[in-house]
Amino acid sequence: MSELRTNRIIPRDGLPSGASGGIIQVRSTTKTDTFTSSTSGSFVDVTGLSVTITPTRSDSKILVTAMCSVGNSGTGTRSGMRLVRGSTPIAVATGVGSRTAASFGTFNAHGNAANAQIPTYVQFLDSPATTSATTYKIQLHTGDSSTMTVNRTGEDSNSSSEKRGVSTITVMEVSG
Repeated sequence: MSELRTNRIIPRDGLPSGASGGIIQVRSTTKTDTFTSSTSGSFVDVTGLSVTITPTRSDSKILVTAMCSVGNSGTGTRSGMRLVRGSTPIAVATGVGSRTAASFGTFNAHGNAANAQIPTYVQFLDSPATTSATTYKIQLHTGDSSTMTVNRTGEDSNSSSEKRGVSTITVMEVSG
């Protein structure tokens, strides 16, 4: 049995100048368990919501897509999340004044917020410029004294009406 392996296939006449966009590899993590944080005013890593990729080329881009199912302990809770490469926040807004720079945020002000989960999404095309193993992760920020949760509601009662969710982070190496 024979096997053909290659890092790149280039058309006979070569690629047009500036051509890119081929997917080289894909890595993904799905978090199915829960996470809880009461750490107010600082970002904390969401345990189990990270993925590592080793780019094959230093000019490759990494397309990061993340979805996190967030709950909290009550109404009026302000939370945020950010995408991080290694220890460097990426895809974050510019903080102005006392506002916190995040990749995405939620505000839960409806009815019984302790029974809600909000799917939060971020997609970002990163240029890490490395061929070393690179870890992407999600961090959670609780802006007040409430408890933030991942993959569960704040209440999380043992009832068939309660739901548990999943969160994912997927990275794709894209030819540069």
